[in-house]
Amino acid sequence: MTCNEKILGSLLGAAIGDTMGAPTEMRTKAQIAEKFGGYVTEILTPPSDTFARGAEAGFVTDDFSLAYFTAETILKNGGKIDEKTAVESLLCWAGHEEYYGKYVGPTTKASIKKLLGEETTATYPFLKYDCAKATNGSAMKIGAAALFSPGDVDKAIQDAITICLPTHANNLSLAGACAVAAGVAKAMEQGATLFDVVKAGLYGAKKGNELGSQVATVLAGPSVEKRIRLAVDLALKAETLDQAIEDIADYVGSGLMVYEAVPAAFGLMVAADGKPMDSICAGVNVGYDTDTTATMIGAMVGALHGVDGFRQDHLELIERKNQFDLRKMADAIEATYQK
Repeated sequence: MTCNEKILGSLLGAAIGDTMGAPTEMRTKAQIAEKFGGYVTEILTPPSDTFARGAEAGFVTDDFSLAYFTAETILKNGGKIDEKTAVESLLCWAGHEEYYGKYVGPTTKASIKKLLGEETTATYPFLKYDCAKATNGSAMKIGAAALFSPGDVDKAIQDAITICLPTHANNLSLAGACAVAAGVAKAMEQGATLFDVVKAGLYGAKKGNELGSQVATVLAGPSVEKRIRLAVDLALKAETLDQAIEDIADYVGSGLMVYEAVPAAFGLMVAADGKPMDSICAGVNVGYDTDTTATMIGAMVGALHGVDGFRQDHLELIERKNQFDLRKMADAIEATYQK
């Protein structure tokens, strides 16, 4: 498998996870089955009671669009990831109203407003430690950035912290971002296995928490690393994929907080044996923050198995609906490896 196939697989996997998870978001596993007549395995038009209401099937939300424009900005900077790139990628994404206006999360929105010099009012101005900021908006966008560090887990971790500090300056969000970044970077290695990806994710979560505690605010909350271990343990003990999805939803969660969605992504990926579409569909059907969970899964399994793990018509649909050129982006990212 070529590097290019792995890069394109990661980009496409993340995009599929996002647009497939958008219609199921905020529902429980049972409510998803009731609404859609069973287990969702296709890209559908989002219903009118979701954040993605009004969007066409194949259109992505903030999860992958942020990843896409982050990668685009890194490419404009010659593949270099620094503080300037981190800020410019946010402002670039904010300039695309079709994504920013409708989908921006509260943590990212407040950070972008601050960067633009706009007045913001803290929800709880008296709090020194706002634990509500430990969200998964860091990890959802980091997969594409990690593609610039194929096989270099430690660099991917450092880059994840650089990219995420402007919006998610707390140890927990950074731990989650570093877990996903490390997983993607490891998956880019030729011959990498699912076990390798999980080990890298655990290492990334640990290092991300350590480094994040040094450069950002330390917030109260569960350990991302230990939650990943729990989610993987539940996956390995479950007799069926359906049971694993239910157990992970019940014991770990798959919501907005980074210590739910990121561990869930690793656990669901293991439960589905790392098979690309099975893994993504597990994230789509687990409930709650399905588009984010499935985006992170897609970024990792896509890098592990390459673009051949996905359907060509899904690639064409996503490129057409979003005016993206994922194939050109994959070529450009690969070209930075030669520099």
